[in-house]
Amino acid sequence: MPDLSAERELPLAGVRVLDATSNIAGPFGGAILADLGADVIKIENPGGDPSRSMAPVDGDRSAYFHIVNRNKSAESIDLKSSAGIARLDELMKTTDVFLTNFLPNRLEALNLKPDALMESYPRLIVGNLSSYGSIGPDASAPGYDGTIQARTGIMHVTGEADGAPVRAGVSVLDIGGGMWLAIGILAAIIERDKSNKGSLVETSLYETGATWVSYHLSAQQLSGLPSVRSGSGHPTFSPYGIFATGYGTICIGVGSNNIFERFCTLIARADLISDPRFESNVNRVKNASILKSEIEKALMGKSAKEWAELLGRNGVPADRVALPEELFNDVQAKAINALLPYPDSESKVSLIPGLPVRFNGQRPPIRKAAPHRDIPKPQ
Repeated sequence: MPDLSAERELPLAGVRVLDATSNIAGPFGGAILADLGADVIKIENPGGDPSRSMAPVDGDRSAYFHIVNRNKSAESIDLKSSAGIARLDELMKTTDVFLTNFLPNRLEALNLKPDALMESYPRLIVGNLSSYGSIGPDASAPGYDGTIQARTGIMHVTGEADGAPVRAGVSVLDIGGGMWLAIGILAAIIERDKSNKGSLVETSLYETGATWVSYHLSAQQLSGLPSVRSGSGHPTFSPYGIFATGYGTICIGVGSNNIFERFCTLIARADLISDPRFESNVNRVKNASILKSEIEKALMGKSAKEWAELLGRNGVPADRVALPEELFNDVQAKAINALLPYPDSESKVSLIPGLPVRFNGQRPPIRKAAPHRDIPKPQ
């Protein structure tokens, strides 16, 4: 069990957050603040957060819900009712941060427009995470991680070169959007300490997607060529990507001539170093498929695990392709305490990744499990 006494030492101890977001992105932003010590109250409408029913489910929670709502408490409030409005007002009087992910028309319908809130509560920090941003022609359009991966080009550059565009295997916009929301809130807290006034922090899945394709936008302007899919490889470096071995597959990343020379020597193919087709990174990128074929011939003599250990010990970035669940027994994950005890005897979930930040060597603990649904009592 985590040491609950550590809560007093966490950076955001004493900060109260009302988290009225739902699904994944907004709640993950709230979970970051909760991990950092904030008192986060999850506000749900009487129907409950849709992420409670995302497969696989765990009673009134789910795999996703456990991850993005840990360290929070929950309260059901009908924001359309007079009783709900009164309860929200009561909570707002002692709240530092109010998080939403409502579209503009929803904010207006619920009388939760940021300007009005900050006028009523001058020190309040309002954080809003939307699909496409709060202004512009698409401000009122709904969106999910996958649909906005499509719009921002992430899908186009993901997948094999000769295959169809695919969604990234993890929710990069949801998790990334939640991170930007939390980063913005932290900056706003510092600013409020100086000005004694709250502020509005806004981000969106769309802006997150645009940021994730920054390289592709810059490269297109330089080359004039459209972005392409590179599979597990990279349009900038070679050799880079997935390679077959005698047993299993390995991902290798070579980012300089020095590393290339070291790599070729380790796989007993020093002849590749002086080959004109591979003497510079630009040439290696141009002849990447030929180079890959030559490398894979050399890798057949050992397993992916053996190659990863040999290359890694000798300064070549490389690691075997593993399943996510192999992290449960990964020696490095154990060494850095990446997975923390999940304090919930009712659930099969016993370990989850903690915040990927340590303070003086200590990772913020998971102090409490994601809350069960608060069933409102009949009025």
